[in-house]
Amino acid sequence: MDLKGKAALITGGGTGLGRAIALQLAREGVNLVINYSRSVEDAEKTVADACAIGVKAVALKADVSKFEETENLVAKSAELLGGLDILVNNAGTTKFATFQDLDALDHADFIRLYETNAMAIYSASRAAAKIMRSRGGGHIINTVSIAGLRPLGSSIAYAASKAAGIHITKCLAVALAPEIKVNGVAPGLILTRWAEGFNEEQIKKSEQQALLKQTTNVEECASMFVSIAKNDSMTGSIITVDCGQTV
Repeated sequence: MDLKGKAALITGGGTGLGRAIALQLAREGVNLVINYSRSVEDAEKTVADACAIGVKAVALKADVSKFEETENLVAKSAELLGGLDILVNNAGTTKFATFQDLDALDHADFIRLYETNAMAIYSASRAAAKIMRSRGGGHIINTVSIAGLRPLGSSIAYAASKAAGIHITKCLAVALAPEIKVNGVAPGLILTRWAEGFNEEQIKKSEQQALLKQTTNVEECASMFVSIAKNDSMTGSIITVDCGQTV
């Protein structure tokens, strides 16, 4: 499917994987809303770079862990872009804690991670679905994680929230078919700002666990989101891009 002229909202789109997805979609001719919660300078830089490619792009602030802010973000995005064809639920957060340290996480940590990493997928998708259906359909693509597939990652709370995000993705695929396709991408460790919480030993261990003996390339992972947005023959799928870490 040709993406030129399509409209996309990317949550957490100013940095790391979100930025890479945004710029690859821009090269396909997609107009963009780049959502951020704190990194305003990064979001504005991504917007400027996307505009330089030749598409329309704007930055919008919203905390997607908050239901009302998420609904307003989706509505404002559609208003600015004249509709919405693609939603990338990429915003995420974590708290770093070894699995063995059960005292490192409290109730508030689990709630915060669940609201951002899982519930936000539901609330943004629910709001976007109404707009997409009025346009004949669309694509929702969620950034999940291999931590939701196996017991690994930055903390138990993070792994559990990503597992919830994976199942929400599949449930939404059922709920929104056939007009709207809902899929997820589960990256392995990507050495963006996100990975600053891991020490050198943990990064080396991740590389050794992978069949390809390397961490996941951010641009190659981002390209999977573009491929999914072009594909009208898949829904409910979780595509792993992890250099063979979870085989």
